Amino acid sequence: MTASIKEKLAAGAGRVLLLDADQPASLAVLRSLARRGLRVDVASSDARAIGRRSRHALGRWIHPDPLADAEAFLQWMKEHLARHHYELVIPLTERTVVPLSQQRERFAGHVIAVADHDALTQVIDKQRTVALAVQLGIPVPRAEPVADVMQAVNVAQQLGYPVVVKPARSVGNAGGQRVQLSVSYAFDARELSGQVEAALRYGPVMLQEYFAGDGVGIELIARHGELQYTFQHRRLHEVPLTGGGSSLRVSEMPHPELVEAAAKLMHALRWHGVAMVEFKRNPETGDFRLMEVNGRFWGSLPLAVAAGADFPAMLHALMTSGSVGSWPAARPGVLGRQLARDVDWLEHVLRRNAPPRLVRLPTLGQVLCDSLMVFSPRHHFDVQQWRDPWPGLVDLGRLVHAQWQRVAGKLAQRQRLRKERGRAAALRRRWSQAQRLPNVLFLCYGNINRSALAQAYAQARSPVAARFASAGFHSPEGRPADPVMVDVALGQGVRLDGWHSRTLTADMVQRADIILAMEVAHLDRLTQVHPEARERACLLDGAGAEIPDPYGHARPTYEQVAQRVCRAVDRWFPAPTSSAATPTASAGRPTAPEPHV
Repeated sequence: MTASIKEKLAAGAGRVLLLDADQPASLAVLRSLARRGLRVDVASSDARAIGRRSRHALGRWIHPDPLADAEAFLQWMKEHLARHHYELVIPLTERTVVPLSQQRERFAGHVIAVADHDALTQVIDKQRTVALAVQLGIPVPRAEPVADVMQAVNVAQQLGYPVVVKPARSVGNAGGQRVQLSVSYAFDARELSGQVEAALRYGPVMLQEYFAGDGVGIELIARHGELQYTFQHRRLHEVPLTGGGSSLRVSEMPHPELVEAAAKLMHALRWHGVAMVEFKRNPETGDFRLMEVNGRFWGSLPLAVAAGADFPAMLHALMTSGSVGSWPAARPGVLGRQLARDVDWLEHVLRRNAPPRLVRLPTLGQVLCDSLMVFSPRHHFDVQQWRDPWPGLVDLGRLVHAQWQRVAGKLAQRQRLRKERGRAAALRRRWSQAQRLPNVLFLCYGNINRSALAQAYAQARSPVAARFASAGFHSPEGRPADPVMVDVALGQGVRLDGWHSRTLTADMVQRADIILAMEVAHLDRLTQVHPEARERACLLDGAGAEIPDPYGHARPTYEQVAQRVCRAVDRWFPAPTSSAATPTASAGRPTAPEPHV
């Protein structure tokens, strides 16, 4: 071996460290670089990472989880790079890209394929991305902040229905309660009023234009802000059906207007490396809107490589030699499928798990045609590959195992619910023949929604209100009722504005003759601590069904849950014959007292 070759090997020439090997896209990078004769080590925080199964992976390393402890991950990287020499390090996801970008100075002398930190920060911050797009004249969905329902109705008239109701933050706060918030869609002023009123309790709200169109990605590599190569794909299947990651997509000739918009962004950012600019495009009108920018490798990367857009090889060339080089144009009409996610897509379609006014579900004929595409020579799987079979076999095994676990879980759940239905019927018969009224305890997790409403509703319509109580597992106690449920409860003739939650105690359990829980998990948690209470506990829905937690969901979910709770209470404790004891939505609404046993 000559001295020059020894020096190159010592400097890590031809050797690459690939992070995030648990991602299916890591296989596209690994296989691409291996075809170029490069030696690739893979690393992840998961010992079961799919990239570790590839025959092309030489070294296989485990590092601390960057999401759990970013500093531990960075320290591992520092020590690992001191012991092993690589000419390039490629992170694939934001969980590794972001800390490496923030601490780039700690890795001086090492080539890490991450964009400039300022540019990366701008694309990660969606508001800054939108502001830049507006400055550059790139169309984005129209959006307006709203401060009250009246303003929301006026803004919606300008935007047009359906309109997207977006909380400014994913986690809101009201009265000291932190609530996970989600995007909702309003199709008229009535729905909008309810959704905005509920969302405003937890913080600022934005109304956004709903733009219907195909999900289209412009995938690119840029050199100091100048595009070197572009590729386009269009999403055919998305999970969830309202819009999300693609499970089936097709390569296309890039649309000039989309490439121009992507070029403006990359030039303004002085972007260096790979990125994917995501758009929604209306195929009938040609109108489009910018959705977001991914400043890293993207999930549909295997399609690009299969179509001839070998971005991993381009990135290696750019980062090690400073030039992408010359590459032929990618082939249009190539199909790429991530099998495990596409099975999820199929299940969503069969269950019709999407708002019908928002999503046009495919027919069974269309589903069959999409499935038969696997026999086309243009079709490629993200993970399954004959030349590197083991990752594909592992992926299939995990898919089968996951589906079997789900089926087995559903069967076990169904059997469990049948038993609970029988237990409820036995309890009802026992107390229908008793000489006294039972003491009833309603049970859920937080005692600010379901069990609170159940107690208040039962007390409002019973001549002996003191026999009803409720509690939850959450501590500390004393929290007010969920403000959305306070409003919804008024529709059932019940007031919860004076509510204070209680935490379950042994004394409450001992004094209760019947314990009515909302979910099987509540029964299990109850009997773990108080096994003697099992024969006195069952589900509130005596038909053998669980009543889900509405916490943090849109107002319609609260309304459905409230109706189910009240109907279940009615079945357990029929209304007195005297109409005076029945709550109404007008006068005489009782205020729910503080829970007690």
